[in-house]
Amino acid sequence: MSLNQKYTWSDFLKEHPEFREKKIKRTSPEGKKAFEAAFKAKMKVFLKERLAFIEKESKRVEKKKAELLNKAKASKKPCIRRRIQEKIGALDSHMARLARQENRTKTLQKGF
Repeated sequence: MSLNQKYTWSDFLKEHPEFREKKIKRTSPEGKKAFEAAFKAKMKVFLKERLAFIEKESKRVEKKKAELLNKAKASKKPCIRRRIQEKIGALDSHMARLARQENRTKTLQKGF
């Protein structure tokens, strides 16, 4: 979902009913300026929350991976070890996806 879909003109009008009362359109100079300012403020908050969630999730995944590594080292049976290694591989790919999301989010933050 793109950032433009996260905050629309109807969301803006719910927060600022005075623009609805004045019947100001989004394409008018006053409406465009007010909407862009509100959009930037909303996106800054949204991206900050997204980045906080990604950091929290990556910490959780790292902790889970460390637990599985200890469990794999303690295991003596190769079949159990193999299953644990598969789970560790899945966590590695999840960590890579989180790193990519974090880079994209930081890039988007620079634009705002």
